[in-house]
Amino acid sequence: MKLASVASLVGATAAVPLFFAGDSDVPSSARTILAVTTLGMTASSTALVTWALKPYITSLHVMHRPGHPVEDSRIPMVIETMTFLAQPRTRLVFPEQLVPATLPMTSWLVEDASESLRDFAKDIIDQINAGRKKDLVTLASKGDLFYAHTQGPVSAEMQRILQAAPSQ
Repeated sequence: MKLASVASLVGATAAVPLFFAGDSDVPSSARTILAVTTLGMTASSTALVTWALKPYITSLHVMHRPGHPVEDSRIPMVIETMTFLAQPRTRLVFPEQLVPATLPMTSWLVEDASESLRDFAKDIIDQINAGRKKDLVTLASKGDLFYAHTQGPVSAEMQRILQAAPSQ
């Protein structure tokens, strides 16, 4: 959906010169209004789709540590969302960083990590990113939003994640 919206914006932008090509009985002021309206509508719909889908979690994995209960707040989660151009954006987050969010289309708001948690995360992130050139994992920042779609069937792993994180 996001990629289709961006593609329609690019297509509309590329089509604008066609509004002014060739002879027509339509006045140039009407063509200009039509071109501006077309670009405005596609840009606003792309902005709306981008805003709505920015926090949507496309992938979530718990990095289990042997000998630690799943409810341990220092067990990190790797959460993937999408950028404006639908590229993966992967972040490491700890359940203790998450608080319930109050904005529409959001489940969790990320709070700032303590210094000890940042140090702990740095080692994990360095291990994950070793040898990678793109799609690097970063620590979730204060203010990041995530939306976990939990309607319908929820896997056992997702149920454990929801139990370890603050309620929605």
